[in-house]
Amino acid sequence: MDSAAPLHILLTNDDGHAAPGIRTLQRVLREAGYNISTVAPSDERSATGMGVTSRRNLSLQQTEETSWHLDGQPADTVLVALRHILHNDPPDLVISGINFGPNLGTDLHISGTFGAAAIAAILGVPSIAVSAGLIPAEANHAPRRFPSTHDVLEPAAVFTRSVVESLLESKEPGGRLLPMSVLLNINYPALPRDKIRGVLHPEISGGHIVELVYRHCTETGQLVPGYKLGVNPDQPRDSDGDVRAHLEGYITVSAVKPSWNPPAEEAQELHQRLKGLNINA
Repeated sequence: MDSAAPLHILLTNDDGHAAPGIRTLQRVLREAGYNISTVAPSDERSATGMGVTSRRNLSLQQTEETSWHLDGQPADTVLVALRHILHNDPPDLVISGINFGPNLGTDLHISGTFGAAAIAAILGVPSIAVSAGLIPAEANHAPRRFPSTHDVLEPAAVFTRSVVESLLESKEPGGRLLPMSVLLNINYPALPRDKIRGVLHPEISGGHIVELVYRHCTETGQLVPGYKLGVNPDQPRDSDGDVRAHLEGYITVSAVKPSWNPPAEEAQELHQRLKGLNINA
């Protein structure tokens, strides 16, 4: 790195502080000379979106000089890091991941990995969410499930480092790493390098790559949540989104801007339909 002060990066995830993805990313970025702080959940907190903890106290444990784990959600870790632990030394960049499994399409709404990065972006801190793909057929592989995902954690971390370096090299002096409130969502397929077809920058797809399903348990009367593929790998539903690109073997780097505002024309049309509202209705 050319700058006198190394870039300060906050790492988090939703798989827990001991997960191999965040450990690999931490090592690769430290070896590159970056100043790394890690605040991650104490255990796995997948599919928690941007949920936060507000009705109980949180346990914070320090494991290294610049590493902590928090008994909370991924979004909690970012808030605690920015507003408490690193209040006097804020990070230049937040990276959430490497998640064990892809985060694509509308699954971003429930992803704890993406949720943590989105919270950072909303608070004005440049952020990146990083995920590694899965091969469904490896779910019952022995002695270790999803070996291909484990194999790509290192190259996914190296690729993420190259993204950070590109952002640093391309920004104007004194400028931001990313536009305000815009974050990057990276998905690295579970493929060897010679099988990866390249890098694409697709829009977020409108469908799910994974869907929640529910099974009724006759013994307890409860519903048991589970997962199924939300798309046929051989026939992706969208023609140019991130789901299709991922399934076709591309690394995807998508720009995302969380927003709750619809296009102006849609909002105006709806407001016109509601123009007769009054307090005496």
